[in-house]
Amino acid sequence: MEERPRGVWIWRMANLASDFLDRLVRCNVKRVYLKVCDGRSRPMFWEFQCTPDIIEQFRLRNIQVYGWGYHYGTSDDISDQVLAVSQALSAGIEGYVLDVEDEVKNPETHPHLRALLTQLRQIVPSGALGYTSFGHPEFHREVPWEMLNEFCDLALPQIYFEKFRFKPTNEEEVQACLQAHANLQLTKPIMPIWGSESNVANPADAAELQRYLDRFPGSSVWRIPNHGERGEALRLDYAGRPLVPHGAGSLPTLPTLTRILNRRSQGEDVAALQRALEARGLLSNGEDGDFGEVTERAVRAFQLQAGLSVDGEVGPDTWAALGGSFEVERPEQGVLARLADIAQNEGARHLKWQNGDSEAEKYLRPFREPMRRLGQLGEQIVFFNWCAAFVTWCCRVAGIMIPEQPQGFWATMALVESWKFWAQTNGFWHPTGSITPRRGDIAVFEWHDGDAQLDHIGVIRGYTSGSQIIQTSEGNRGNLTFNGDRELTNIPGFIRITG
Repeated sequence: MEERPRGVWIWRMANLASDFLDRLVRCNVKRVYLKVCDGRSRPMFWEFQCTPDIIEQFRLRNIQVYGWGYHYGTSDDISDQVLAVSQALSAGIEGYVLDVEDEVKNPETHPHLRALLTQLRQIVPSGALGYTSFGHPEFHREVPWEMLNEFCDLALPQIYFEKFRFKPTNEEEVQACLQAHANLQLTKPIMPIWGSESNVANPADAAELQRYLDRFPGSSVWRIPNHGERGEALRLDYAGRPLVPHGAGSLPTLPTLTRILNRRSQGEDVAALQRALEARGLLSNGEDGDFGEVTERAVRAFQLQAGLSVDGEVGPDTWAALGGSFEVERPEQGVLARLADIAQNEGARHLKWQNGDSEAEKYLRPFREPMRRLGQLGEQIVFFNWCAAFVTWCCRVAGIMIPEQPQGFWATMALVESWKFWAQTNGFWHPTGSITPRRGDIAVFEWHDGDAQLDHIGVIRGYTSGSQIIQTSEGNRGNLTFNGDRELTNIPGFIRITG
């Protein structure tokens, strides 16, 4: 995982205590976020506190400098905003964070913000363009979150829990903010900003801020207090221990994981997961070996902290980030292992089909012309399941030759029934109960709706012998690619491609 230094924010250096640089060193600060421009300043670039000499003073103390500036979504000065950021980069800053808040709630500003982001993306180093805005995005849905997520590498939400009052405790507020990012599928690494301000009724104390700093790599504190002003930012240790709560000691040893853990999983490996989450301050209910809703929320919070795909499941990447190793038994080594890996990666992306320009159109596109030739694609007749198109795409990428249309059948492989016919013809079909399903097999589903037709299809990611639950990667699950689980009672058969 790429290192994300914990840091502190600077508004105006002229208002700080004269020894603030030495105090940053004593606090082990490795990154500062220095204001370098403002959309309403004239000139926009703050040369009075962003010069090569100033940046060098931080570097001499082994402190990295990211710049930040407030942007208002205006249209007539985009080139000036880009120039200001460019001047800051020339002075030596190593990354840039856009501060966008109330002004960009107006939809009329969104085209201007996109134009600005497009140009900044060309000049800010890869991996170093971030945005900061409200801590709980679902309370501010007018902000163009998807656009910010599209262009930026990092998200720095302003989780000023000391100012919030929408949950009974600060921890619940923090978790609600993190979950809101997951609910909106904001996938960029989350690096929260904690508040330490003089103008709040119940300011966070140093001990609580320290716990949050230690838990979240890349998190930071707003802001260094002005000379004589109250604030805890310079009473903290920014060295931190990644993903370990303050004062927690060593982390528990994890066993080698041999399956994917998710809701309804049970066993000693789940208990070990719960111990690891509890050691990081993400779980407080103790271990019971039962992967329920509370454990899933803690997993999602950890995945957000670690910059992983947030799906609430514990697979190879999440287990490794927790400090364990993952070794699934794979008797299907080879092409079926590749199929499962490809499907799982696509499922984790949560791609949505909206129109022909959607990335998910790549699954459907190969079938559009064959179906037109057959007269099966039109306003009235559509024999098209994009779940089947998804499985076909994954198979072909894995190197499995899947035909457009099974010989002797009336429809393309974009129909689930076509998959069953093709599998039976080639000896790949296995009714439920005749084999033990395994990673890389394909499952077909029938919802028992009385029409005797297959309804859905997906690739198996994992299965524990004797369980009634199977882990799958699917297309068109709620119009998304998705990694989830299914009950065996809805599966009439499996397809295992051999030879």
